[in-house]
Amino acid sequence: MTSLKVIGVGLGRTGTRSLQTALEELGFGPGYDMLRAFHNPHLYHLFQKLHEDEEDTSTLLQLLHGFSSTLSYPGCLFYEQLMEWNPDAQVILTVRDSPDLWVTSAQETIFSGNKKQSWLAWKIKRFIFSYMMASYVYWVMKIMVVVHGVDPNDPKTDLAQMYTDWNNRVIETVPAEKLLIFNVKEGWKPLCDFLGVPVP
Repeated sequence: MTSLKVIGVGLGRTGTRSLQTALEELGFGPGYDMLRAFHNPHLYHLFQKLHEDEEDTSTLLQLLHGFSSTLSYPGCLFYEQLMEWNPDAQVILTVRDSPDLWVTSAQETIFSGNKKQSWLAWKIKRFIFSYMMASYVYWVMKIMVVVHGVDPNDPKTDLAQMYTDWNNRVIETVPAEKLLIFNVKEGWKPLCDFLGVPVP
């Protein structure tokens, strides 16, 4: 199984990169996220396998082997399975000041297809995006649709509601004593207190 000490369950664009940097400084690294995936193209094929057979846990184990923490995608999408494998791991839900602020950030970056635009412009953007993106991103997006029940890159999707629903799901399914709801603006203290380590 994996040996995760921290499971990050916040969606992308909630400060996950900052949190990963902090966790690694505190000794909870290395951390796995989308950027780490990008630097391992020999593992891209595993993301398709993860999408096509979510019951095959060996795929997730291969991706996370050797990591002490996982942040953002794809790990957050499988947090319940990761908690089962790592019952002593702490869980951190990163959040923004409001759903609307998260939507603005997400629409400018990872979910740019969600912006209101003509049908033709959306289809052209989707085609270019799917052609140019690394293959693993394509499959992670496919997994997101399954997990969230909506396509975050579809302009008809209410991203604010998706964000709120996700956070509520996490709060309802993670024991309160194992969960830290964390805005990176809060700084080191709440994070270090939660993890039981001194503030650097």
